[in-house]
Amino acid sequence: MSFKDQDFAKRFDAMGDEAEAAFERYAENVLRKKFVRYGLNRPPLQMATLPARVRYTPDYLMSKCFVEVQGLGRDQTFKLKRDKLGSLLWWNDLRHGDFDGVMFYVWDSHNKRECFLPLLTVDDVIGQEAELAAFPEGKSYFAVPADAIFEAAYADAA
Repeated sequence: MSFKDQDFAKRFDAMGDEAEAAFERYAENVLRKKFVRYGLNRPPLQMATLPARVRYTPDYLMSKCFVEVQGLGRDQTFKLKRDKLGSLLWWNDLRHGDFDGVMFYVWDSHNKRECFLPLLTVDDVIGQEAELAAFPEGKSYFAVPADAIFEAAYADAA
């Protein structure tokens, strides 16, 4: 059974661990930048009762940006919940001066590749490539082929 088709409680137990560890290595070894854990990391709270903007606080804070970490696997589909996108766009609006807003770090555990790109680039790719889908519990998400995300990141970096 693929990760996305597993029961939410089972997904919740492993969600993000590998991708977040990969980001921390990337920040230290590639970006050579400091970071702090910022967002909620499986707190013992009823997440559904929290406002979306709190629930979807970006995972990390760096001196020049927030970082949202997203993993993807064997199905090669980048999945971003619709309400999470809206919340991240709100966080992105906190940009000012040299602070760049929200960046995505994407870790592909199946192909062992990674990229770092602005939320607004992800939003553009969603507008061009996404299909709507839903997790088993009914939460809708934008489904984008992984290659579209990585191509956009490489084009952005050029």
